[in-house]
Amino acid sequence: MVNPTWRKSDKMSLVSIPTEIIMLITSNLESSKDIFSLLRASCKLYSLLISELYERNVKSEGGSALVWYARNGYRLGVRNMLTAGANPNLRDSSRAQSTPLLEAIRYNHVEIVQILLKNRALPNAANLYSERPLTLATRGRSDTFITELLIDHGAAVNSVAFDKRAPLVEAIRSNQTAKVAVLLRHGADIHILNGREAMSPLHIAAAKNVAPAILKMLLNAGLYVDSLDRQGRTPLQVAVAHSSIRAVRKLLEYGANASFKNMSEYWRGWTALFFALKPKSTKNDNRTIIRTLIMHGAPVDSSNYAHETPLLYAVSRGATKQAQILLEYGASITVKNYFGESVLHLAAWSFSCHSNMISLLVESGADVNCSSGRDGESPLFYAMRGSPCSKAAEKVQLLLSLGTNVDFQNIDRLTPLSLAAQMCSVELANILLKHGARVNSRDKQGKSPLHHIAEANFGSASMVQKFAALLIQHGADVNSRDNFGYTPLHRAVAREWIWETAGDLLNAGADRCAMSDDGKYPYDMVPAGPWAETQRLFLRHYPV
Repeated sequence: MVNPTWRKSDKMSLVSIPTEIIMLITSNLESSKDIFSLLRASCKLYSLLISELYERNVKSEGGSALVWYARNGYRLGVRNMLTAGANPNLRDSSRAQSTPLLEAIRYNHVEIVQILLKNRALPNAANLYSERPLTLATRGRSDTFITELLIDHGAAVNSVAFDKRAPLVEAIRSNQTAKVAVLLRHGADIHILNGREAMSPLHIAAAKNVAPAILKMLLNAGLYVDSLDRQGRTPLQVAVAHSSIRAVRKLLEYGANASFKNMSEYWRGWTALFFALKPKSTKNDNRTIIRTLIMHGAPVDSSNYAHETPLLYAVSRGATKQAQILLEYGASITVKNYFGESVLHLAAWSFSCHSNMISLLVESGADVNCSSGRDGESPLFYAMRGSPCSKAAEKVQLLLSLGTNVDFQNIDRLTPLSLAAQMCSVELANILLKHGARVNSRDKQGKSPLHHIAEANFGSASMVQKFAALLIQHGADVNSRDNFGYTPLHRAVAREWIWETAGDLLNAGADRCAMSDDGKYPYDMVPAGPWAETQRLFLRHYPV
C-alpha cells in the first residue's frame, strides 16, 4: 500500500545512491549488456562501472570485446581490456577465428598493433584461413611500419608450412615497393618458388607488371634475369603473356634475352614473340609489345616445334593486327608449317580469320594458288572445308576475286567443284560455276562432279537432287564413266534413298543400259530389299 505521506520530492536520484549500493546492484546483474546499460546513465556511473564491465567481459565472455576494439581502432578499449586481463591472442567466434592482432592489421590500426605486440601478441598466429599477421600485412594496403613492427617482434620473414604464399610474394603481387624493400633487407628468400608453375619472385613481378623499382631490387638481390619457371618460361616471356608492357621494357633494359627459346614440352621452341600472340586477356592485342620485342632483337621468323613462325601462328589465331605488324617488320610471307601449309592456307581454314586477313596476306605477296604439302591443295580447298557455310562462301568469293584457280586439282586431281559435290553444298557450287568451274572435270579415279554428288554422304535427298540438277543445267555429262566404267546413274541407284536424282538423270538422257567394266547395268546396282524388283522396273521403263 502506498504511503500517503510520500511526496514526489522524496524520490532519490540514481546518481545519489551510495557507491557501495551501486556496486552491490552491479554484482547482481547477470550480463555485461545490463552493466553497459547502467553505466550509460551518467558520467559518474561510467567511471565507477567501466572497469567492472571490462573485467566481467574477460571473466564471462573470455575478453571477446578485445577483438571488437582492435577491429574498430579503439585504443583505450584495447588498453583497458588488456589491463583487465584479456588474452591478447584470443580468437573470435567467427568461422575464421581471427585474433585481435590480425584484425588491427586488416584495418590498418598501427598504434593498436604496437600495443598488442608490446603485450605479447603472437606475431605468427594464423587464423583458420592460414592468414598470419605478416602475410596479411604484406598482401593488404596496411602501413609499411606494421610490416617492420611484426618483423622486429619475431614474425617469420620467409614462408612457413601453412602459408599460401610467402610474405615477399604477397608484397610483390600487391606491388608494394616499400614492403618488398623491408622484406629483402630482413633476409627474405628470393629463391622461393610459388604455385604449381614454380614461379620465382621475378616471374611474379613480371606477370603483375609491378613498379620498375621492384624489378631492380629483385635483380640486385641476385635473381637471374632469364631464370626459368617449371614451364620453361623466362620472366620476359611471362611478362609478355600477361601483356605487362612496363615489365617487358624494364626486363629488356636489364638484359633479358628476347630470342630465348622455351624448351618445355608444351611451349617447345616458343620465343617471347609467340607469347605476345597469345595474351592471357583477349582485350590486349600486344601490338606495342610485339614492336618492342622486335626492336630488341626478337627473331621475326623463328620457328617453334611445329615449324610455325610467329606469322603462321598469328594467322592461325586470326590475329590480323599482330600479323600486320610482323609483315611490316619483314616476316616471310612464303613460310610453311610442318604440314606444308602456307599462311594463306591457315587464314582460309581458320574459323577466327576474317576476309581482311586474306586480303592483307595477298597484298603482302601470298600466292593464292600455293599448294599444301599434305594433300597438294590450294587455299580455296581450305576455305571450303574449314569455315562454317556463310563464312566459307565469303572466303571462296574473295579468293576467286583475287585470282585463285577455280579448277585447281589437288594430289587426287579433285577440283573445288567436286569437293563441293562431296559436301553437297549448292551455295558453294553456284559460286564456283559462276566463276567458270569445269562441270565435267575428272579426278584420279575418273569421277566427275556428277559422280561425286551421286555418292554424297552429306545432305538430304532433296539437296542431292538440287545439286545434280544444277550440274545438269550447266552441261554435266550424265553418261560420263569413271575408271571402272560406272556412270553417275550406276552410283545413284546404289544409294537407294536418292531415287528422285536417278529419275532426273534418266530424264536428262542417262543410258539405262550402260554396262560397267565388270559387266553391271544400272539395275544390277539396286540394293537387295522388299522394293528391289519395283526399283528395277522403274529403271527399265522410266520415263514412261
